[in-house]
Amino acid sequence: MDIDFHYGTIYVLSRWAKFCSANSNIIATSSQFVDDNLDNNPFSDEEEKENLAQGVNIRYSSQNIWGNVTGKGNPEAWVPFHFLPGLEGDTRDSKLICKKNSRLSKQLAERLLETTLDNSNFGFRLGIGLHVFADTWAHQEFVGINTTLNKVQDLIFATQGSFIEKMLDDIVGTSSFLKKVTSQLREQLTPLGHVAAMHCPDMPYLWWKSFGRFKDGRKNWDEFMEASEEIFRLLQSVSCEPVTGLSDEQKILLMNCFKGIQSSDIDLRYQEWISRIHANYFKFDDFNEEDAAVEYNTGIILDDIDFRRQFYDEVNDHFHWVREKLEGNDIFVLKAQPIY
Repeated sequence: MDIDFHYGTIYVLSRWAKFCSANSNIIATSSQFVDDNLDNNPFSDEEEKENLAQGVNIRYSSQNIWGNVTGKGNPEAWVPFHFLPGLEGDTRDSKLICKKNSRLSKQLAERLLETTLDNSNFGFRLGIGLHVFADTWAHQEFVGINTTLNKVQDLIFATQGSFIEKMLDDIVGTSSFLKKVTSQLREQLTPLGHVAAMHCPDMPYLWWKSFGRFKDGRKNWDEFMEASEEIFRLLQSVSCEPVTGLSDEQKILLMNCFKGIQSSDIDLRYQEWISRIHANYFKFDDFNEEDAAVEYNTGIILDDIDFRRQFYDEVNDHFHWVREKLEGNDIFVLKAQPIY
């Protein structure tokens, strides 16, 4: 999933669950920052040392291109934060396949349900955990390591509402470079995550399928709605509200966004969500000036030493929780110490 869900949808669901604007922003910002929390200078450890001197133990939850290419720290980023293992199957790699509604995803939901509002870290814990939880719908059937299980064949996709199925070669057109790249992705023996499926799993308006995986087709908007329903119920419980689930009207508002905002440009989709939030399209009962001006800003976390410390405390806590669960199933792919 992209920022339109990890920030936009999470902010809306949090407000609907009666979290105030400020706390909703912390939850949504923490959720999106899981994707943006990467090492911008992999050739130096100075930033990490400076933070550690201030009591901030940085652990990265995403990777830059250099990290992906070298493989340094790949499992520590992708497995616990983006491809939560389902722990099903007979082999190590099959147990690492991310699955929605898996045993481990349900345990993560239970962990988040134990969050109490008197815990000063609650917004950061919810945001980080909900990012991982949501990604089990988007990234289902893929693995956060390099493995043959991530290979994709005969990738077909179309935008919502289109009755014309388009093969990948038709989408990339006459660009020889794009054709070469997509060919290499298909032929790669051990792809990482869903790279062989391009960005298909993360775009809410997309219908797509591939031979051997979602062969009957996958409507992303339905998967995103299912994730929203489960997340909303979780947020209602934590905020001590009656757990009603999404109303019919709320489902319509969300579906109009998931299916109706059709752009491969992530920023355009995000901006449309923000515009709708600012105009109170989602009909918050207590809509206020903060809602009318809210936007994603990493400075909320990075520019406040206490918030920065709280965010990274929860990043580390989540990582070690996943690591313990995996090792309890004889899976030893995560290194305990942060890898810079």
